[in-house]
Amino acid sequence: MADTEYTGFMYAAHRDVLVVENLAKEIDPYTEAIAFHSQQAAEKMVKNVFIQNGIVPSKTHSVDELLSKAIDSGWLSVEPQVIDAAINISMHAVAARYSQMPDIDRGEALQAIADCNTIAKSLAENGYDSVEIKVEAHYLHEEKPEVDSNE
Repeated sequence: MADTEYTGFMYAAHRDVLVVENLAKEIDPYTEAIAFHSQQAAEKMVKNVFIQNGIVPSKTHSVDELLSKAIDSGWLSVEPQVIDAAINISMHAVAARYSQMPDIDRGEALQAIADCNTIAKSLAENGYDSVEIKVEAHYLHEEKPEVDSNE
């Protein structure tokens, strides 16, 4: 879906995904922002499920609470790992943004990306709009990509 095709919560989720994709090019100084925007993208995608079912979602940042309500309403059927991802990513709504020293490390930031993508894939499998975070593999490792000396 092109950027201009997104509206409402999906537009906002897509913008959060773009932030993560750009910050992930140099993860270490941006771990808190990556975790926060990964959580925000997941939250907005799940809130969009409510909108697609004609319901205004509650004002919560808890992805697992929203996901549970969507499951209880019969809108979603998910695997246990999706619920685990929602529980894991929910902590980044507040901790990454409002703690004095959130101390989110590289592994936690990468896990937030993976959790967001787990949720996005599940939403797509259930027929809902979603957007995955695309991060090049070499950004997920400690080593820097090799640079061609002929360039």
